[in-house]
Amino acid sequence: MAKRLRGSGAKVKLSPGSRGAADLDAEFPTKKWKVQVKSSRKGEPANPSRKDLGRLKSSATKTKATPIIAKVKRNKVEYISARNKRKLKIR
Repeated sequence: MAKRLRGSGAKVKLSPGSRGAADLDAEFPTKKWKVQVKSSRKGEPANPSRKDLGRLKSSATKTKATPIIAKVKRNKVEYISARNKRKLKIR
């Protein structure tokens, strides 16, 4: 995931041991993302819990970033805004 974001021009910082609200912090030239990664080898990736979603949104607000859920399924990634559920694309 981090490699994919870096390939799109982002500076990426990983959360050590995934202890924070976000797994990744991605900083693009014009925007910042706090990313919670959800993946599955089979079926649909799980949604974050209500508590985790709240922590992600709060953390993103404090750093003026967009809270993102990245759903990974069979090497395909779907980026979804945690605030309004819109699908986002990396430009």
